[in-house]
Amino acid sequence: MSRPRGPFDRDPAPGFTQNNRSGPGGNVYANQGTGDMTIYNQSHGPTRSGFGGWLLLTLLVVDVAFFFYGMLAYTGRNTNADSWRAGTFLVLLVVTGSTLRGWLRRRF
Repeated sequence: MSRPRGPFDRDPAPGFTQNNRSGPGGNVYANQGTGDMTIYNQSHGPTRSGFGGWLLLTLLVVDVAFFFYGMLAYTGRNTNADSWRAGTFLVLLVVTGSTLRGWLRRRF
C-alpha cells in the first residue's frame, strides 16, 4: 500500500510561478520540481534616511540630561516627585534601549 500524496509530492501546476523576495543584501535560490528554473534578481530601492541615528543620538542626550536633572533635584526625603523622576528616567531608558535595538538590527 502506498502512502497518501502530500502537497509537496505533486508536480507544480502548469504555468506555476513562484515569487521569492530576498532581504537587503541577501539572495533567494529555490527550485521546486523538475525543468528549467528562472531566476529574477530583484534590486532593492534606496535605503531609508538616517532618521533612526539622529533619533537615537537625541534620546541619548535627553537621557543624560534627565539623569543629571534627577540627580541634582534629588531630595533624599522619599518624596513623590523623586519617584516620578526615577520612573520617567526608567521609561526613557527603555525607549532608548528599544530604539538602539531597532537601529542596530537595521544597520547590521
